Amino acid sequence: MRAFSAPFALLLLATGCAASRRDAVPPVPRFEGDLEARLASASPGQRFTVLVDVRDGLDPLALRDRLRREGLPKAQRRARVIAALERDAQARQAPLLEAIERAIGEGSLDYARSVAVVNRLVVEGSAAGILALARRPEVAVVRPDWTSRPAGTALEPSFTPDGSTLPERFVSWAIPSMRADALWARGLTGSGVLVASIDTGVYGAHEQLAGRNAPEPRGWYDPVEGSAEPRDPHGHGTGVLSVAVGGNVDGRVLGVAPEATWASALGNWRNYYSRSRMTLAADWILRTARPDVLINAWSHDEGRCTDFDLPFVRAWEAAEIFVAFPTGNAGPAPGSGESPAQLAGIFAVAGIDPAGGPSATSSRGPSACGSTRFPAVAAPGAGLPHAHPFTPRSYLAGQGTSFSVGLAGGGAALLLQAHPEATPEEIARALVAGARDVAPPGVDDATGAGAIDLPLALEALESRR
Repeated sequence: MRAFSAPFALLLLATGCAASRRDAVPPVPRFEGDLEARLASASPGQRFTVLVDVRDGLDPLALRDRLRREGLPKAQRRARVIAALERDAQARQAPLLEAIERAIGEGSLDYARSVAVVNRLVVEGSAAGILALARRPEVAVVRPDWTSRPAGTALEPSFTPDGSTLPERFVSWAIPSMRADALWARGLTGSGVLVASIDTGVYGAHEQLAGRNAPEPRGWYDPVEGSAEPRDPHGHGTGVLSVAVGGNVDGRVLGVAPEATWASALGNWRNYYSRSRMTLAADWILRTARPDVLINAWSHDEGRCTDFDLPFVRAWEAAEIFVAFPTGNAGPAPGSGESPAQLAGIFAVAGIDPAGGPSATSSRGPSACGSTRFPAVAAPGAGLPHAHPFTPRSYLAGQGTSFSVGLAGGGAALLLQAHPEATPEEIARALVAGARDVAPPGVDDATGAGAIDLPLALEALESRR
């Protein structure tokens, strides 16, 4: 969690009106895992970052469905869902925030960050301050800030350079494989569509991305150091976003939606997942960026079927955002899916290689977490040129299903340019219905419905609208 310039910072939600709070007997505090024991045995000077979930809350998908029945346009539905989540969070968190402000004044807590993507506060402070906060009647559960970074070690990136030397000009094999150029010929380049990512950041000065990020404050968010300019201290995020929306500059052709606008949140600093950073990034995506497409090229090993991230996904979907994840790179063994991609209802993208078969390392189904269709589809995931943040004209070639989901996100942008009112479910169904079969015949655990074919997906979308 980044340090603030002031000794503490308390951010309150600024919009919406208060609602009455239910009277109830103060519940017994609930802690996730062994957090309560860790707090009880902590030294007086030890500080903790925790996630404080508030009781009750709005069902965003139920609200979305009601707004659809009312026949409101997509933009209005999105705005109404976000405003309702903000009002609900403000009303339910207000008494808790007052108590936190007093605790900050007394020195037992350091700061709190309020979010609405899920009814939660990110809080840092002493063990005594957090234990006292947990006794408040508004608190449903207090969770630890789990991180994927093992002490003293680094994680491998989600894609790996393959050592290829790229020529001065090139056309990524992903473009003809997905037949994106056929949609470009029809004027579909992603224009007017906002594609966002949560990743390791993005090098905004790269020639493939420069000049097309959304205007501030919608274009960039850094919850780690608060940098004003898009940056990528790792490289993964730049590569993934470039294959989604790269501008295909000077004959270096790699982006599926070359005229889409982009936004990015640095949610996985140096490719490490943390619950607190992901919560803040997820909230910014929902409330500030408000994209049409969200590429989540990440996974984590907190637990094979942990559903911690699922409320974020449901809130994004309620706001009419098409959301996609990579299957992971733990293949080729059966049942090698990663989370959150293999959770029920997630649109997960596997990888194929230049020969047209499933990538060797692409994770396979079946899902261990209740998904009946894992993966959903596949997209190129090996031998792919991509932008890298060495210089504004640096490129590498690499592999991984992170690229596959980036390409799928770019494809979704083309479909949304053609039909801006299409729902995320309609886009997902079209990509599945239009997929080219990959051996073995039929839907399978390696590539789902098959390889994405964008003209066929467009036909499928138009036939069902």
